[in-house]
Amino acid sequence: MKLPVVMLMMLFTGVVHADAKSDAFNAGASYGKGSASQGTSALKTPSGVSSAIPGYTANPPEKSYYGGVTGGDGGLSDKGQVALGNSAAGQAVVDSGTKNPMPAIDPKAPFITIGKDAESGAGSVMDGSNQQCTQTTVSKSTFENFTCERDVWLEQTCSRDAQPSGGMSAPVQTTSTIQVTGVTDGTRFSFTVPQTVNVTSAWLTFTGASAAINQLEMKGGFLGNSFKIKADTPFAANLVGPVTAGMVLTSDSFCTQNCNAVTKALTESVLKDTTITLFLEVVTWEQHFEPSVSWSESCAVDKNHADLTASVCTSPGGYRTINNNGTDYQVWSDCWGYTDTWFTYPASPGNCGSLESNPACTLNRTTCTQQTGAYCEHETVNFECQTVHSSTGLVCGEEYICQSGECDATNGAGDSGFDTAVAKLAGLASAAEDVKNQQDQINVRAFSGQAMSCRKAFAGFNNCCKDSGWGADAGLAACNSDEMAIGKAKAKKVTVSVGERCDHQVLGVCTQKSKVYCVFTGKLARIIQEQGRRDQLHVSFGSGDNPDCRGITVPELQAINFDLINFADFYEDLMKNQKIPDTSAMTKLAKDRVAAQVNQMGGTNK
Repeated sequence: MKLPVVMLMMLFTGVVHADAKSDAFNAGASYGKGSASQGTSALKTPSGVSSAIPGYTANPPEKSYYGGVTGGDGGLSDKGQVALGNSAAGQAVVDSGTKNPMPAIDPKAPFITIGKDAESGAGSVMDGSNQQCTQTTVSKSTFENFTCERDVWLEQTCSRDAQPSGGMSAPVQTTSTIQVTGVTDGTRFSFTVPQTVNVTSAWLTFTGASAAINQLEMKGGFLGNSFKIKADTPFAANLVGPVTAGMVLTSDSFCTQNCNAVTKALTESVLKDTTITLFLEVVTWEQHFEPSVSWSESCAVDKNHADLTASVCTSPGGYRTINNNGTDYQVWSDCWGYTDTWFTYPASPGNCGSLESNPACTLNRTTCTQQTGAYCEHETVNFECQTVHSSTGLVCGEEYICQSGECDATNGAGDSGFDTAVAKLAGLASAAEDVKNQQDQINVRAFSGQAMSCRKAFAGFNNCCKDSGWGADAGLAACNSDEMAIGKAKAKKVTVSVGERCDHQVLGVCTQKSKVYCVFTGKLARIIQEQGRRDQLHVSFGSGDNPDCRGITVPELQAINFDLINFADFYEDLMKNQKIPDTSAMTKLAKDRVAAQVNQMGGTNK
């Protein structure tokens, strides 16, 4: 049953009339809300109606006229017409309709004018210009927790290796004397210089037939100096400066001025029995080979911003041999090789970069997940991020009518839980996909991962488990493809750190370490494995020496309380990957579906 239009207009006018006060508006709104369900309630509870209507009965005689959907009306229509014509009440109704004049309604009547005013002002209620409503902007903040990981201190190693070596000593000046024995050819003598030297002074001596030499008083000259030979007496030679090996120095003739056969023979005889010696005083520079130990270092650490925490000898000391120009020399070193451990502070953002740069996110707490001595190598960071929902609308009395923006988030409805529901459904779908692809349908596992490792510390190269620097750091060129893949997986937040293992030991010291991770196919798998398996079921991922990246069994999956899992990291991917359909495409799709249904039912699509 519909109320007459005039009555509706009167009721509405009584509420929103321009002259009504705000308290009257609120009272009317409250009364309307309280009476909204009374009509339907009365219909649902006829017992209340029977007490208010005299002679009310639930089984009137006319009930027999209705025979159900297929039973017809039992002649109700004909009987009604007969009753209408034969009864006084029916006749009165007919007379009133045909004999009474039509009522005259004055268009200026209050209930008409008020209704017209309400109709003309209806638009002003929604556009905010009505005096009963005011335009406003409503904002509401929600907070979500996000986690990420980053390196804090980075452990790196350097190697120092020693080798036996050596070199010539610095030149040392020495003074020495060279003796050269002369050779005679009758009346002259000569000397052949044995080596190239720098002569500072020179002199001659004659020994042997001293009596004959002194008796004859032999005179001669050598290199421009003239002298009378005397036995065992040195004579200065005019020789200073460099001379070369093989140079021949020859004296003048020692035969007398009036040399004849007799004196010549006598001179030859005396010189033959005399030893003539040339003395050369020379200056030389001497060097000798000095063995030593040389060190070389292989290191990618900026030592100006690093702490040296350990230095261990990994190659024992002792003697080693080096050969120089055919001569062996023994070289000693207390240690022939060291491995140095450094801790650097790289300030790596890890996969926290987007959260750190978001001004709406605040760091709540950090948890060190890998500690070495006093140094925290890796940490988990918790951020609380604020999202502000804003909408514009009208405040009419005490009611807020949202006109734009995020209405559900600002009018008190709050989070619909859509993102959480989608995350849970996506998790189930992912688990089903894992199960479908497994050959073994008995030992079913979901969200399986793969154990992968990267070299954390190996001498001479950068840490291949770094969170950042890939493609820019020259020290990472030695990292293999698996290690680079781990770096990308960490950036995508699909890894869980398991622990460390030692790959190589020298003298009981670990010289090469690796970090082991469980790498999962997606962020959703990592979240469920980490927060469900590890945190709720307390099933660990093993250790660095024995990682356990298996999938979650069906009983374990059923035991996980998905309501306790924080899917915030997954929501980011969800929002990035969502595809909003084109409006025109959706309209065409709806039309096509309607047309298909009409055709299926045998109708026509016009």
